Amino acid sequence: MRKNRVWIAVVVCFVLSFANLLFAENTASSTGNTDAIVDVLKTLQQKGVITQAEYDALKAKVDSDAQKAAEQQQVAVQQAVEQAAPQLKTVAMADEAGEAASVVSAMDNAVGFHTGRFDITFSGEVNGFALHSRPETAHPVAADLGLIDQSPDSTWSVRSGLLPSDLNIKVSTQERGWDVAVYFGIWPAIQSSNLVGVENGLAAAIGSGTVAAGTSGIDFRQNFATLGHAHFGTLKIGRDLGLFGQEAILNDMTLLGAGSTNGNNITPNNVTFGRIGVGYIYTDFIPQVTYTTPSYKGFQGAFSFMQAFDDPLWTLYTGIPLSGHTQPQLQGKLTYTYPGHGPVKFKVWSNFVTQKQTAQFGAGALAPGDGVRATGVDYGFNVGWHGLTFVGYGYNGWGIGLAGLLYDGIGFNNSDTAPIARPSQGWYSQLGYNWHKNFFGFSYGQSNLSPASNFDQAAMQGVVLPAYLGGGGIIRNNTALIGQYRYAVTKWDNLVGEYTHATSENQNFAKGDSDSFAFGTIVFF
Repeated sequence: MRKNRVWIAVVVCFVLSFANLLFAENTASSTGNTDAIVDVLKTLQQKGVITQAEYDALKAKVDSDAQKAAEQQQVAVQQAVEQAAPQLKTVAMADEAGEAASVVSAMDNAVGFHTGRFDITFSGEVNGFALHSRPETAHPVAADLGLIDQSPDSTWSVRSGLLPSDLNIKVSTQERGWDVAVYFGIWPAIQSSNLVGVENGLAAAIGSGTVAAGTSGIDFRQNFATLGHAHFGTLKIGRDLGLFGQEAILNDMTLLGAGSTNGNNITPNNVTFGRIGVGYIYTDFIPQVTYTTPSYKGFQGAFSFMQAFDDPLWTLYTGIPLSGHTQPQLQGKLTYTYPGHGPVKFKVWSNFVTQKQTAQFGAGALAPGDGVRATGVDYGFNVGWHGLTFVGYGYNGWGIGLAGLLYDGIGFNNSDTAPIARPSQGWYSQLGYNWHKNFFGFSYGQSNLSPASNFDQAAMQGVVLPAYLGGGGIIRNNTALIGQYRYAVTKWDNLVGEYTHATSENQNFAKGDSDSFAFGTIVFF
C-alpha cells in the first residue's frame, strides 16, 4: 500500500508539472496571438482603413478576450491541483492512526518547513564588532577576575560581542496533546585565535596569539528536549541556560553589543563579557532537569536539578578540590508578567541557587564529605511605557563568587582550618528609549566580593599565603558605565555603536580603569 501511494504521488506530481507547462505555453501562445492582432489593427489604422476610435474599440475587445482566456486557463489548472491535492501524501511519515501525512511545505512566518507531522525551524544570529580599547596604563591593577582591559597599550580587534554567532535548530511535533521538541544550539565566534584550537598546530610551540590559519572554535552550548502540555507545564532535560541570573542577561542591552572586554583585547577571547561581572553573575549553560509550571494570571515558576559545579580558583590556589558533588545544584525561578495590553509593560522576577561543595578526598583539616554551601538569590524588574524602558536588577550571595558561578566564592576561616563562603553582591540599572528605528540606552552597575573572615581578607590581599595569589590581589569590585545606540536597518539587521568605561579595584584598594569603543552589527533570523 505504501508503494502504491508513492507511485500515485509521483504520477500526480508529473501530471501537475505537465499541466503547468501547458498552461505556460498556452499563455505564451495566447499572448503572441494577441500581439499579432494588435499589430494588424495598428497597420489598418495607419493606412486609414479604420479610424482611431474604431482602433481603440477593437484593441480593447482583443485585450478583454485575451484576459478572459488566461483567467479560464488559470481556473482550470487550479481545479486540477485541488482535485489532485488529496493524493499528495507522503508515506515517509504517518500519523498515529497510520494515515499518510502532508508533504513538505514552507512555513509562513519562520525560517523552516513542515514535513509530515514535524516542524523544523532554524533561527540564530551573526554579529561582529570592531573594538578599540584604551586601558589606563599608568595605573595597571593586578586583580583576579578584574575585568578592565589589562593590555599594556591601546589595542584594536575585530571580534564577536557578548553573544557569539549562533545557529539554532528545533524539531517539534504534537502527539496525543503533548508538545514534543528537541533543540540544538551551535555557537561559533568570529575571531582567529590560538586560544581556542588551531588548524596550524603551532599552539604548543608559540602559545596564544592571533595568527594565520587560526580558528574561531565552535561552542556547542545547547542540546535539550522538552515535553509540554497546556495544563501540565513543560519538562526540559538537557543543556540550556540556568535560572539564576537568566533574566539579568536577557534584559541587558549589551546582549546585542559588546560591553566589557573580558580583560583582554590583544588576543580576543571567544566573546566579550557585556555586563557579566559588572552587575550580575553569568547564568551559564548547564546540564539540567527543569520543570516549568503553566502561566496563571501572569505568574509562572520553575524548579531545576542541575549539574553541581566546583570553585576552580579555590582548587587552583589551595590544591584541595571540593569536587565531591554529593548533591545536585538546585535552582528556582518565579516571575510575574503584567497581563495587560495597554502601553504599560511590567515584569518582575526572583531566582535562587544553592549547592553544597564537598571534599571528595581528605586534605589538611578537611575530611571526605566536609564542605561549604553556596547560596544566592537575585531579583529584578523590567517596566516599559510606550518606547521607554527601565530595568533594575540585584543579587546577593554567599559562596557564589563573582562573574562566573562559584568563581572565587570560597575563602578561609580565621584559623585557616576550613573553607567558608565569601559574601558577594551586585546590581545594575538600565534606561532605554526606542524611537522609530532608533534605540538609546544607558546603564551602570557593579559587582562586589567581600572577605569571609579577617584571615581571608589578609589572604585576598596577599599579606598571608603569598603563594596563594602569586603576590597579587583578588578582586574587590568591578564597575561599568555603558552607553549604546542601535539603528534597525531592517527587521533582521541592527547597527550598534557602544561606549564602555570600566573600573576594577582589588582587595588592596588599588584601582584602574579602561575605556572601549565598539561598532558593529548583529543580524537575527
